[in-house]
Amino acid sequence: LEVYKVTRRTDGWISSISKAITFPKQFSEEMVGIGVAVSGRYIMSCSAANQLVVWDLKGAVLATVDTCLLHTYRAKVSPCGRFVVASGFAPDVRVWEVVFARTGEFKQVSRAFQLAGHTSGVYDFSFSSDSTRMATVSKDGSWKVFNTNIEFEKGEDPHLLMTGKYNGSGSAHLALSPNGEVVAIASGPSLSLYSALSGVCDKVIDNIYPSGSITRVLFDSAGDHVLTAGEKHVRVFHNVTGRRTAIASARLRLSMANNSAATKERLEGIISTAETFLKSLKEPLVTKAK
Repeated sequence: LEVYKVTRRTDGWISSISKAITFPKQFSEEMVGIGVAVSGRYIMSCSAANQLVVWDLKGAVLATVDTCLLHTYRAKVSPCGRFVVASGFAPDVRVWEVVFARTGEFKQVSRAFQLAGHTSGVYDFSFSSDSTRMATVSKDGSWKVFNTNIEFEKGEDPHLLMTGKYNGSGSAHLALSPNGEVVAIASGPSLSLYSALSGVCDKVIDNIYPSGSITRVLFDSAGDHVLTAGEKHVRVFHNVTGRRTAIASARLRLSMANNSAATKERLEGIISTAETFLKSLKEPLVTKAK
C-alpha cells in the first residue's frame, strides 16, 4: 500500500504527485478494498482472504478485523468516515464502527450492524452521500436499499426500504445515487438504472464496452451523471432516472397537506427543471419498466 502526496497550485490544479510513504506489506492475497476516512484519521485496506486492516496515516496498524465472510469481495469506508464495511461470499454485509476518543486517539473497531436479507453472497454495496442509505446487490439476483440512519447502539437494525431484481448474470458492480433514489448496477458490459422509490428498472444501457466488462460504476457528487469504467476508458451518462425520481418524489410531497407556499414553489421548480431537461433529451417524463 503506497500513499502519495498531491500538491496543488493556487488556482486549484494539481502541480505534482509524489510518493509519501509505503506501508508494510500485510496481505498475501489480492486487495479488494481501500479507502480513506473523510476525517483523515485513518486508512482502510482489505484482502480477499478476509483480513481488514485499519491504519493511521503514518502506516501503523491500528486494528485488524476478520470479516468472517469466507471470501471477501468488497470493502469500503462510509462517506461519513465512521464505518468500515465488507461484503463477500456470506449473504450479509458486515459493518464496523471505527471509534476514536474525543481527544482524537484511536480506541477500537467494534461491530455496529449488518445488512441482512439476501440468500447468497453480496457482490457489491454502496452508500448515499450522507451514509443514511445503503444499497446491496447479490448473487441471488436481487438488490436492496436499506435505511441505515439507526441507533445501532440500542440494538436497532437497518430497515429495508426497497428490493428488486437486477438484469444480468455473474458478478455485478453497484452505485447508489447521492440522494439514495437511484440504484445503478453494472453487469458485464451493460448498465441498468433502477428507481429506489418504486423498485422498477428505469433505464438499460447495453454494450457500453463491447469487448469487455464494466469494472466500476459511480455517480458524481451532485448525482447528475453516472460514470462507468472499463477497457481503459471512462464513459459518462446523464442520470435521467434521477430526474424522473426527482419528479416522482416532488409530486408525492406536493400531494401532502401543510406545504408552505415556499415549499410548494420549490417543489414545482424541481419538477419544471427536471421535465425541461428530460424533454431536451427526448426522454419520457415517467419511468417505464424495462
